[in-house]
Amino acid sequence: MAQDGGELLVRTLKNAGITHAFCLHGGHLDPIFQACLDHDLHLIDTRHEAAAGHAADGYARQTGRIGVAMATAGPGFTNVLTAVTQAFLDRIPVLFIVGAAPLRDAERWPLQGGVDQIAMARPVTKYAAQVTRTEQIPHMTAHAIRTALSGTPGPVLLEIPIDVLYARLDREVPIPDSLTPRTTPAPGDTELADALALLARASRPIIVAGGGVLLSRAADAVRALADATGIPVFANNKALGTLPPDHPLSGHSHTNIGVLSAMGLGKPDVALFLGARFGMFTADDKLLPGDCRLIQVDIEGAELGRIRPVDVPIQADCRQTASALAKSASGMTWPDWSDWASAVHGVSRWHETAYAEAKSLTPSAVHPYSALRAIMDALPEDTVVCGDGGEASQWAELASRPRAPGQYTGHGYLGCLGIGMPFAMAAQVAHPDRRVVCIIGDGSVGLNIQEFDTMVRHNLPVVTIVLNNKAWGMCVHGQRTMFGDNRLVVTTLGESRYEQVAEGFGCYGGYADNLEDIRATVEAALASGKPACINVITDLEAVYGDTGTGSSEEAETGRPSSYEDEVEMPYYENLKE
Repeated sequence: MAQDGGELLVRTLKNAGITHAFCLHGGHLDPIFQACLDHDLHLIDTRHEAAAGHAADGYARQTGRIGVAMATAGPGFTNVLTAVTQAFLDRIPVLFIVGAAPLRDAERWPLQGGVDQIAMARPVTKYAAQVTRTEQIPHMTAHAIRTALSGTPGPVLLEIPIDVLYARLDREVPIPDSLTPRTTPAPGDTELADALALLARASRPIIVAGGGVLLSRAADAVRALADATGIPVFANNKALGTLPPDHPLSGHSHTNIGVLSAMGLGKPDVALFLGARFGMFTADDKLLPGDCRLIQVDIEGAELGRIRPVDVPIQADCRQTASALAKSASGMTWPDWSDWASAVHGVSRWHETAYAEAKSLTPSAVHPYSALRAIMDALPEDTVVCGDGGEASQWAELASRPRAPGQYTGHGYLGCLGIGMPFAMAAQVAHPDRRVVCIIGDGSVGLNIQEFDTMVRHNLPVVTIVLNNKAWGMCVHGQRTMFGDNRLVVTTLGESRYEQVAEGFGCYGGYADNLEDIRATVEAALASGKPACINVITDLEAVYGDTGTGSSEEAETGRPSSYEDEVEMPYYENLKE
């Protein structure tokens, strides 16, 4: 029986164990969608290609498997390119399949043609290629999947022109098997011995878990290592929950390393980085002093020693390395670091004390930290929380209580707003029996507000909670600090009822402008069994990190937020005059 390109593609995806894909319809890709019907590959169609791309990214983070997104030619491709870029910077394995105008019409200005999509995608993918013959589809799809999952994970992109996809073949084309790598690189014995020896000589050692722990599913191995040695564990936002918050060795967020220093409790002298890169927040001595000895484990050799010299570089898989270290460590005698570990754990929830008396300065509004505490109190312990927005996501991460990596997800290196709702949809697809909550700012919710329709159509009971301060809050606070209260420009928003928009799509809607109503409103949304939106009116005057005793930067790093002879800039180091 004749097979078209869509049939060949979907059979290959099924052989790779792929069960779900995120997409938005385009006629260029109809053979794929038709084949999905025949082979029970579940399609979650969004209302914007960017949402489909971010959802595929979020699905990979939640499952550890490759995510799949499909977008049509031209504007479909350009709409999804931001999601490709985020996956590239965060090293997330996603297969992007995009349509294209017919090969036969090259250089003839066809509909949605005339753009070199592969050239645009190549700088932000591990592999990007055009399929030029229908019989190549299985081979090139298999190659793309292996590339996405091998070594440093990352996005790959296949462009399939419409005439290649619609063409029918009368002959049998073999579908590859064994498309996913079955082995991961292990550390060498010498490197393991050097790492253990350096840790054993430390006075104040720490472990910092990163994205490599999430993607290699290494949390249990890291916990075993921590328990065997007594070394406390911090994590970046990809790996939050590597140790649950009540574990005595949990330091929670890696930004808490700076809190230790600010409180005079000491600085780490040896740090084991597991799949966490040096760069944002870890590039200089903001958190780790310059004389801190470093052990770095990363599957990508080029990351070892980038920005900071490393004493023991280990190019290997995080799970393999943590497991090997834990096995050896269990047979060793370790120093008593209980006082240091107790100090680390003590500051892991510093904000609970710092914001104990957090009060709104604005009538008919709630302090965002108090709102988040009430929200978290209403959620089941295994709820997946997806944060989005500027300060909204920061408050969410601060108050989050993840018990495993992936239970809290937020922004990565791209700092891309609009990820929260797609990430939450993906989490609900990946975990249909768990509750999923999206915490989002009123600025960010506007980027994908149409996805309430997707949640309703696909029966994804995500609860989206909008922290509504009627502004791009982080931007307002930055403009006030740098230019003055009378210099606000393009940073304020209106009196919008986001829950009513969601109700128009068929969701449950809730509203709260006082602290006493928040928990009951969240519980009612959860009990509705429907996708829901809760509009929580929060105080714009509450600045993230400002506890009344200093700025957010001072709270996290112990440094004052401004200096003489410097020009202040948002997000980055100030300019020196």
